[in-house]
Order: sequence, then structure tokens, then C-alpha cells
Amino acid sequence: MFRTYSSQLSAFSSWQKVESRTLNAENGLTLLELIIATVLVSVLLGAIGMVYKTGFSVFYAQEGRSGIKADAGRFMAYVSNELRLTPSLTSAQAANITFSLDSDDNGVDETVSYSWNGTQGAPLQKTITSTVPAFSLFSQVINSVGNLSFSYYDANNTLLSSPVNASLASLIAINLTAVDGDETVFLRTNARIRSF
Repeated sequence: MFRTYSSQLSAFSSWQKVESRTLNAENGLTLLELIIATVLVSVLLGAIGMVYKTGFSVFYAQEGRSGIKADAGRFMAYVSNELRLTPSLTSAQAANITFSLDSDDNGVDETVSYSWNGTQGAPLQKTITSTVPAFSLFSQVINSVGNLSFSYYDANNTLLSSPVNASLASLIAINLTAVDGDETVFLRTNARIRSF
């Protein structure tokens, strides 16, 4: 019986040593394991941060591109539509155009003018002036223009030379280069005046 108790005590003692080693290993992490876990988490968070930052950079770059494209496209659509509806041009210059148009459908023509001062990066301005009711509206159509040119053609599609007699112009070719930072948009359109 003594022998059995002693062997049981010996087995219990060795089990207790194994149990105590397992408990010590489960009670905490070694410094090396902690450093490795910290480095892995840092690398993972850094990668997520870079993807996040790159995504926002691309988003804002695309938003800027679409902004200048939208402004330029809107200008080309508006001016060509207005020129198709105008009964006559009052001024026809290389970077400025003025015409009459009943834009508010009150039966009285307003004077509409698009002007650019010729300086690269300067804005394109639109002015609407009316006598009945009396008002003037000024708006900036495009923030930064690289180049704007109006070319005027007569009824036979012959290019008119400067200075252009506005009453002879029947077709207007519009070339626009809009610039925003490193983005450049080039658009071209033609518009035939309604009276021709």
C-alpha cells in the first residue's frame, strides 16, 4: 500500500509540475510575443491608413476633374443653345461675344455677353442686362480659362476676318480650353444663329 501511495504521489507531483508550467505559460505573454503582435498590428493599421488616404486623394482628384469638365461642358451647351435662339449678334470679337436674347420669355430681348480678358487663368464672365424690368446679372461661368476663341463665318461658311461685322455672322465656332491646376479640358462646338 505504501508503494501504491508513493507511485500515486509521484504521478501527482509530475502532473502538478506539468500543470504549473501550463498555467505559467497561459498567465501571460513573453516580451518577444508582445513585440511581434505590436509590429503586426502597426503594419496592418499602416496599410489600412495608406489605402484610406489614397482613396480620398483619388476621389478629390476626380471631383476636381469632373468639376472643370462640368463647367466647360455647361458653358458650351448654354452658349450654343443661346446663340441658336438669338435673333442677332451685337458684338463679335475673338474672345468676347454679345447678342440679344429673350432669356426670360417676357417678350423683351436682354443683352447677353460672354467675355474673357485674354489672360491665361482668368475667369470667363457672363453678363445679362435688361431694360424691362431693369436689371444686370454678372456671373462667373468658368473659374480659369486657358484659351477662348470665337470664329465667325458668314452664310456661305466663309471665315470672316477681324474686325468682324456682327450682322454678317451666321455661324460661330467656339474653342475653349479650361484649366484647373494640372487638369486641362479642351472643347469645341459650332452654333448657327436663328436668323440665318
